[in-house]
Amino acid sequence: MSLDIERAPVPETKPTPDEMSHGLGMLDPRGWLRRSAVVSTRGSKERGGRHTVVDRVLDLGIYVALIGLIIYFWQASPYFLSERNLLNIGSAVAVTGVLAAGMTIALIAGQLDLTVGANVALTSVIVAILIEDEHWATPLAVAAGVGVGLMIGLANSALIVGVGINSIIATLAMGIVIRGLALISTNGQNRPLTHLGLTNFVNDRPLDIPTTVWILLAVFLVGTIVMTFTRAGWHVYGVGGNPSAALRAGIRTKRLYTGVFLTTGALAALGGIMTTGTSSGGGPNYAVGAEFDVLTAVLLGGIGLGGGAGRLERTLAGVLVIGVLNNGLTLVSVDSYYQQLARGGVFVLAVVMGAIAERRRAR
Repeated sequence: MSLDIERAPVPETKPTPDEMSHGLGMLDPRGWLRRSAVVSTRGSKERGGRHTVVDRVLDLGIYVALIGLIIYFWQASPYFLSERNLLNIGSAVAVTGVLAAGMTIALIAGQLDLTVGANVALTSVIVAILIEDEHWATPLAVAAGVGVGLMIGLANSALIVGVGINSIIATLAMGIVIRGLALISTNGQNRPLTHLGLTNFVNDRPLDIPTTVWILLAVFLVGTIVMTFTRAGWHVYGVGGNPSAALRAGIRTKRLYTGVFLTTGALAALGGIMTTGTSSGGGPNYAVGAEFDVLTAVLLGGIGLGGGAGRLERTLAGVLVIGVLNNGLTLVSVDSYYQQLARGGVFVLAVVMGAIAERRRAR
């Protein structure tokens, strides 16, 4: 993963064609109608037919796996394809999906945010305290929760962009600090909600679909539009593919990295608010190990660790694979120990797929 942040002033020399074509690609202003405006000059067709077949398998593998799991559990359990069960799957993966959307953007930019689980916990605690102890109106408490997430993103950015610490180390350390703050704030105890405004909103079912599912779809829709059709999205791809060439092209890399971490912080806070509503309270131990499921979903979607490539819709497919697998294994009464083994196997598979995809993109 390319995690070095440029501090030198932008040089006056323009990038060479080779620099522009290596990872960054040509930022084609006429390409805003295409699925991605970042046009790589090293497409799979240039690698020959043998590579094209493998790349196609990697591209479609996540969708084939999702369809295969759906067919298998449909045959194994008569309840799997019921409307109620499908909506349960959507609700179960909603928070993971929101966190995975932010993680996808960070990885495309060549960064990693391991504070998302702790962010969920601290946000849930703060929102619960503000509603119960401080008697804040629910909308104000929710806004404050998003503000907490933005402050966490800003702190991560200060360490990574300002000080120049590797994002894995910085966010891992910050995650421990944030989790500690959540524990201190509640003395390690959950804070239940007696004022149920947030709970009623999150558990509502507009058009008979849970609010959490609507939020999940909205996050991915907005994220896909931004990453595909806006200059900011193109710049995220460009900086993740080749930070040096992006800097020489005039992209303000420091500002962009800050925006990326503010995004991951805000989305993690949104996940914390959703968790507060569904759980009717806040808890300092919420979302422990959430990074595992988030990274599994992102890697299953083919988002490499090298930056500069990936699509949000593929991450959504990875999230659904996890949800279908967890739900299906429970329906067919698989022992919890074997479920843990299956989850670990899926994570290993995701890492292998990500490594293969990254190696092929580097050729």
